[in-house]
Amino acid sequence: MDELKITLLGGFSLYYQGREITLGRGSASKFQQLLQLVWIVGDRGIQRDEIVRDLYNPEELSNPGNSFNNLLFQMRKQMEAAGLPKKAYIVRQGKLFVPDPQVPVRVDVQDFCTYCRQAEETTDGKKRENFRKAFALYKGELLPESATLTWVVVASAHFRSLFQKCTDWLGQDAKMRKDYSEMAEIYRRAAEIYPDDDWQAEEIEALILMDRYKEANDLYNTTVHRYADEMGVHPTDKMLENYQKMSEKIVQPVSDLHEIQSNLSEKQEGGGYYCSYPGFIDLYHVLRRNMERTGISIYLMLCTLVDYEGKIIRNRDKLEARSAVLRKVIGERLRKGDIYTRYNSSQYLLLLPGANKEDCSAIAAGIQEGMKQSEGTKAEVRFSEASVAAELPRREG
Repeated sequence: MDELKITLLGGFSLYYQGREITLGRGSASKFQQLLQLVWIVGDRGIQRDEIVRDLYNPEELSNPGNSFNNLLFQMRKQMEAAGLPKKAYIVRQGKLFVPDPQVPVRVDVQDFCTYCRQAEETTDGKKRENFRKAFALYKGELLPESATLTWVVVASAHFRSLFQKCTDWLGQDAKMRKDYSEMAEIYRRAAEIYPDDDWQAEEIEALILMDRYKEANDLYNTTVHRYADEMGVHPTDKMLENYQKMSEKIVQPVSDLHEIQSNLSEKQEGGGYYCSYPGFIDLYHVLRRNMERTGISIYLMLCTLVDYEGKIIRNRDKLEARSAVLRKVIGERLRKGDIYTRYNSSQYLLLLPGANKEDCSAIAAGIQEGMKQSEGTKAEVRFSEASVAAELPRREG
């Protein structure tokens, strides 16, 4: 029998005799999960009780033995119906179930783990070669179509940690050899697979080492925007420190002041000025310093999305949709010199130079009105404000 080629990293696919085989209609059917689970553990095998625990909810199991036997029977029928040879595909060895030794299989996760293990056991060129092979095999998260299943979550975390180790070693090895192009490519690909793991910081360093300042600066700005805005998370001190270190390294040599001024020109016209949270922090510090000198009143306002009962909205899709509307309404209702940012998925911060308490009330009323016009009478926003002056140190007369 010809070899089955199984891909589980980045999505499930099965190839036989050079063509892709489709197994049934649903990618998350029980018999497919059974095959995937056994292919992942490989020759180590897995006990029936473990399989049953991973594949079935307790309420589905009136008779665990019959359920499992029926699943094996269904799996073999489906494999044959898909045009594959009539084989067992999963067999019992003692107390364990393993892939059928009569069916040659090549499973990407097995090869990935083998290369990682061999890399740990070798040095220098062989180590690099094995890690490169492992890195090339890792096309993405394990079985993303089944990412909520407990057994997939556990296995995925293991493979992810191996991939992180592989990426770290290859990236630092390329840096040590001063192959900054390879270094950038390694971290770029890692960031594509796991965009929330800060691989962009390493890629930016590689771009700077190659004097590709504009690309480094563009990637820096994109990363800041994603973390502080699109992801709706409040950046930690470590994230902000990391961004600061990156920005300090980026120096774009431009001799023409007019070119610099053109790049600084604002593209946004009218309404409030939206910026990322790190940028908001910088603007807050600057305005606060100016306030000590000029005495101009500045207020900080917090807008929080709530449901009609005044509680935080728990439905994630509803919250994200309403948050996008709130951002638009705030931008339209603020004055041109006002500044705002997304603090998290349910809150926005506003910085209001030259405002007093009455102005804050008027702005809040305008935002509330805009939300109700757009989202209906049940759309509610909770407001709180504080004078920046309250934070200023008192001068001794």
